[in-house]
Amino acid sequence: MTMVSANLAEGVGLGLRIPHLDVILQQKPAVAWFEVHICNFLSAPLNQYYLSQIAEHYPLSFHGVSLNLGGTDPLNKHYLTALKQAIYDYQPALVSEHACFTAHNGQHFHDLLPVPYTTEAIHHFAGRIHQVQEALGRRILIENVSRYSVYPESNYSEAQFIAELCQRTGCGVLLDLNNLYVNQQNFPHDPQHSLQHVMSEIPAQAIGEIHLAGHSQQDDYLVDTHGNAVSDPVWQLWADFIDHWQKTGTSSLPPCLIEWDNNLPSFEVLLEQQQRAQYIAEQRCLYGESA
Repeated sequence: MTMVSANLAEGVGLGLRIPHLDVILQQKPAVAWFEVHICNFLSAPLNQYYLSQIAEHYPLSFHGVSLNLGGTDPLNKHYLTALKQAIYDYQPALVSEHACFTAHNGQHFHDLLPVPYTTEAIHHFAGRIHQVQEALGRRILIENVSRYSVYPESNYSEAQFIAELCQRTGCGVLLDLNNLYVNQQNFPHDPQHSLQHVMSEIPAQAIGEIHLAGHSQQDDYLVDTHGNAVSDPVWQLWADFIDHWQKTGTSSLPPCLIEWDNNLPSFEVLLEQQQRAQYIAEQRCLYGESA
């Protein structure tokens, strides 16, 4: 299998979704890179066959929901072994997970559940991140999550919590701007969800990837459904993030991903979203010209 060299995830990428595999392989669209929900590929030979073909033409990023970093169940060694093999086979530029828990007492949930932001949770998380990075032989990124309630015992903001984990483990950050916006709207009087707070707490050099996605209104809350186009306020957050980034003096803007998982549109619609994100960056003299 011939693959594009690793560590080339630059510019704006798209989430690789199985219904679009044939279109991508037939048309070879000008997309900088693709992010893979790797859980869907580790034990599926047909999906792996397609992924091998995609990897011949595009850099990849692996995004997971199964490590259960914030959980108390033992880390799944079988999953880690399979993930390590996939990393060896496909050489993804980035590997990411969520700063949450997804299982308890052997029961797996279909949600990304936040943990209380306490010193005890930092120790617990850091130990598990160390185990994962040692097992995989590489750095991972951890993603901020959307929230719909708060833990009264938290004594860190999410940004402070993630920054401390970066300092203790050497991991990086996948900053999801849609999740940030959802939390801003769900907790409008809490300044910890502002972009200014996040950028003041998390070192710029720790931010390795950006996610842009859509959300939905459900009763009194916004919900991170990934089933719609990126909203105008999130596009503005992307522009604001770039402005903040430029002030840090850090050279390269992190790669950005359009994430759309549910109610999938045609691939052409995803390309339009990708091109809009690219255009916003280009208007601020970052990323250069579109591929």
